[in-house]
Amino acid sequence: MALLVLLMLTLEVSKSQSCPRSCNCYQANEVHCTFRSLLTIPPGLPSHTRRMNLGFNSISRLNDKSLVGLKRVELLMLHSNELQRLPDGVFKDMKSLQILKLSYNKLREISSSLTFSGLTSLLRLYLDHNLLQHIHPRALLQLPSLRLLRLQGNRLHQLHPHTLCTLSFLNTYYISTVRHLDLSNNSLTTLPKECVTTAPLLETLFLQANPWSCDCRMKWFLSWSLAHPGNRHV
Repeated sequence: MALLVLLMLTLEVSKSQSCPRSCNCYQANEVHCTFRSLLTIPPGLPSHTRRMNLGFNSISRLNDKSLVGLKRVELLMLHSNELQRLPDGVFKDMKSLQILKLSYNKLREISSSLTFSGLTSLLRLYLDHNLLQHIHPRALLQLPSLRLLRLQGNRLHQLHPHTLCTLSFLNTYYISTVRHLDLSNNSLTTLPKECVTTAPLLETLFLQANPWSCDCRMKWFLSWSLAHPGNRHV
């Protein structure tokens, strides 16, 4: 009986650590599932995975269990899929995630303050080349470690003053920890002053290819750029 129990446990552990049938696991902690025409995230992803590439598929939706239990993943690539929305808390187990690439999907909005909850270690967020028109003003407050944010190639036409903030103190003081920000190739006509004045660590800011209105709303930008000659802003 003891031998049977041991065998069952061994099989269970082996199953939990096996590579999904539609993917390749060239290294023990990596799962590669690119160009597999996947419609959903494959089940049975090993819990010890650290790097996961699901790019170049046809994944159109995530559910609240798609990424459950993946507490060790540090890199998640979901670029070049068909994602249209992100459910609340879909990343809640991913406490170790440092890089999240959602480029080249069909996301139209980040509609909730809970979308990125759980991602306390996230350093780089790629949301470029989607269809984004709206980002919830508190969506990034779940990302206290964020340093790089790519939003180029979307349809953003305005930003709330606190949209880019990643920390809040007593719901009164807002700060962005972002160092590198790309807002180029959107539909922005103006930019709230707070978007950059609340970002003391900001080093690079890309703003080109937006239909800017040269009026009093952007008057602050000239004085800000002169006061920050070490910053790279294009």
